[in-house]
Amino acid sequence: MLNEISILNENTKQDKKPKDMNNAYLNFITSITDSFLDITSDYKEMLHYSAAKIAEYFDCLVIICLMTEDQHNIEIIVASHSDDILRDEINNILKNVPLNINDGIIKQVINSGLPVVSTIDGQELNTIKLLPQEYNNLFRKFSFSGILSLPVFQNKKIIGSLNIFHRHSDSPFASEEQAIFQNISNLIGNIIKNSRKYNERELVLREMHHRIKNNLQVISSLLSIQSDFVKDEESHNLFINSLNRIRSMSMIHDNLNQDHNLSDVNIEKYLRDLVTYLIRSYNVNTNQVKFIINIGLNSLSAESSVTCGLITNEIISNSIKHAFPGNRTGTITLSLTKFSRKNKLVISDNGIGLPEKMDVANNNSFGLLLINTLADQLNGTLEVIRKQGTKFIINFPVNSD
Repeated sequence: MLNEISILNENTKQDKKPKDMNNAYLNFITSITDSFLDITSDYKEMLHYSAAKIAEYFDCLVIICLMTEDQHNIEIIVASHSDDILRDEINNILKNVPLNINDGIIKQVINSGLPVVSTIDGQELNTIKLLPQEYNNLFRKFSFSGILSLPVFQNKKIIGSLNIFHRHSDSPFASEEQAIFQNISNLIGNIIKNSRKYNERELVLREMHHRIKNNLQVISSLLSIQSDFVKDEESHNLFINSLNRIRSMSMIHDNLNQDHNLSDVNIEKYLRDLVTYLIRSYNVNTNQVKFIINIGLNSLSAESSVTCGLITNEIISNSIKHAFPGNRTGTITLSLTKFSRKNKLVISDNGIGLPEKMDVANNNSFGLLLINTLADQLNGTLEVIRKQGTKFIINFPVNSD
């Protein structure tokens, strides 16, 4: 069976690596460097080429998995081995029984962000459920003895995995071998990043976000102009509310354009900028109403960020307008915390609170209806606490897109 399964650590066996390991690594690097300019037009071709060279120089089976942009599925699987029969068989298995991002060794590496190393006993491989039975049969037939699976990173984000399979060895991968393959995994991430077609895709996404931001700003400007002609206070407030909602979405695309990562948002910067915008929009006296912001996440997906931004806009706008009537002083607090399986968004104020008879879950108010709907979009739960003001708590899964 697969045994000694572990995240790479100091307990890994310190067996000597093959004498020609360093030479193989140098040959691989030289080969990749020499060919880089010739094939950067297609990062998929670069992956095939890299896999073939790894298999050739290190005498191993190589499987490279690359995830889709939304990280929900595997988009590309490249497999190679110097033996034509073995290579054909593994590609046939991959075609008929594709690896799944939500199962087995791929799931372990993607979720942990750390390498996994293990020895193999082909007869009982399937009992650990790291790979399907069909792979068990292949490993037994070709006498495979070890697996090393490593994450592939790009801009600190996992985009796939590099999987190396040994044959005819009594021990798992030695530490020096693991370090070499980790370097190769890092190189694969850079290969994809520097690929011309990949960069073209990023340019298209950047242009798309830029155009969306511009279109939202045009709509925002039209609403702002129109609101100046509305004399009725209630109607004027409706324009301002819509204006702020659109602005909160526009800021997401502005954030994405400023960062190198076009799929994840710097959520702390975004939420702080949003609160600053709302303070200016409602002309809040910050000596009267204080704001406390605590964000425990570095980034969040663009889709979840838009939803969190709209919720934040809705609740904080309501607190600014209604929680502190007259010259009442108080505090509005915003926090976003990440736990092992969930994120927790908490927005609260210590103002006068919501009316006692108001049913938050079944209220006809557009703002409360929107908050409930947005919480559902996050696959989350909404809790409202009415003690010493009002507190909204939204718990939603880490992978809520």
